[in-house]
Parts: sequence; C-alpha cells; structure tokens
Amino acid sequence: MDQQITVSTEMISTKIKVKGFEIHYFKIGNGPQKLLIFPGTLGKVVNFRPLTEHLSREKYTIYLWDPPGYGFSRPPNRDFSPGFLYRDADCAIALMEALDIDKYSVLGWCNGGCTALIAASKASDRVDKVVVWGCNAYVTNEELDVYETTRDVRTWSDARRLPQFEMYGEEYVSKTWCGWINAFWKILNDDAGDVCRGVLAEINAPTLILHGTEDALVPVEHAVYLHNHIKGSTLEIFPDGKHYIHIMYPLKFVSIVDNFLSIKQKLSSA
Repeated sequence: MDQQITVSTEMISTKIKVKGFEIHYFKIGNGPQKLLIFPGTLGKVVNFRPLTEHLSREKYTIYLWDPPGYGFSRPPNRDFSPGFLYRDADCAIALMEALDIDKYSVLGWCNGGCTALIAASKASDRVDKVVVWGCNAYVTNEELDVYETTRDVRTWSDARRLPQFEMYGEEYVSKTWCGWINAFWKILNDDAGDVCRGVLAEINAPTLILHGTEDALVPVEHAVYLHNHIKGSTLEIFPDGKHYIHIMYPLKFVSIVDNFLSIKQKLSSA
C-alpha cells in the first residue's frame, strides 16, 4: 500500500515500498500520458519546476521520484558502489510496476538521464519515449578533473549551495558529492569510463536528446555520441546553453519536449 505524506490539488507526495526501500515520489496532473522523471545527483523537485509547471496536467500525469538516498527516499544514505545507476533503473521500473502503470515515458537530467537510458533498455516493452538532457554515456579523465574542482561544496555559488544545504544539510551534501566523484573515478579506472554506453544499442523507444553548447560539466560531444548510437534519436542543441537548459530556457525546452511527446497522439488522431 502507498503511504501518503501530503495531498493537494496541485501535487501528491507519497511513499511506497519498492525493492526493500521506502521510495518517495510526487504525482502531478491526471492526464493519460504517464511520465517518469529521473533527477540528477542530489536532485530536488524544484529542479524540475519548468516541467511540472508548464506541461499540461490534463495531458500528462508526471511521476517525479527520488532514488534511494536522494530527496525524501532517505534513509538509507546514498550508495555509490558499482552498478548504482543500474540499481536505480531497476528500482524505477519496479516503482512503475508497483503503481500498475504499463506504459510510460522516461525523462532524465544529468545522471538521471543515464538512469533513464538504462531503464529504457531494460523495460523496452513498457517505455514509450525517452527524453534526456545534460547526459553522458561515458566519462573522461579531463571531465573528472573538472569534477574535482567542485569537490569542496563550500566553494559552490550561493545559488547552488544554499538550497542543497537546506534540503540535505552540509555534511550530507559534502559526503554524497564526494562519493559521486569517487564513483566516477572508479568507473573511469575499472570500466574504461563506461557509464551506460553498453545499453544504447538496446534502446528501441523514440529518444530526444537535448544539450547546451556551453555545458561545462557534460560537454556537448556527449549529446552527439548519444545521437549517433541511439537508433532513430532526435538531437536538439541549445546555443549558449549550460548544464541546466531546462531552467535557462523553460518555455522553449518544454515546447520541444511537449511536441516530441505528442507526435504519436497527433499521428493516431489523423
């Protein structure tokens, strides 16, 4: 049974037992198309306000979930041992099964995009469409050198640091962020930098890849790689866009995503 935390006409916050974890998710809207949104590292619901505020609630039902160790799916603390993104994908698929949702699209930002791609490869009979942005299938030494410059969370800008500290507390943010960087060093050294490269050929769902040309965390070459290795995918580049293009260009971003998700509807009604 679902454990309901808070209820409003705008958003429903619920916990449900999935694979031994108390998984939290928000439900927004009541439309026929189901969307599962995957957050990035130390994700928060406010990160996705452009989507939750501008996508039609009559057209879509949005499920915004917290993987174990993030958001309100705590305890436990975040586990970055090998295979963590694949475990998240399994947990997300199990969540939708527990909610008795047979068909849905997956949307993911940054590491959430990696997990969404893995989920799409594992649940090809359930995933209708895929949308990812700021996402990488592999990691390089040069990129990890950039990550290292952010290891000390006290050096982050106030806009980035303060909301995270308010949500998680400084100690948890620091420990989790350092754990994430360490996990990617391990992926580089033990797996030749393969984050989710191996699953790309297994994705059958129509896939939309969005990326900013000025993304300092995940260079735009990653979007081109995804486009070249996911069959039939669509690539949208945002000139001057940074890692958070959905926040920089909310209306343009949502319009592109909405149009992509609507294609099947339009064809079927013709």
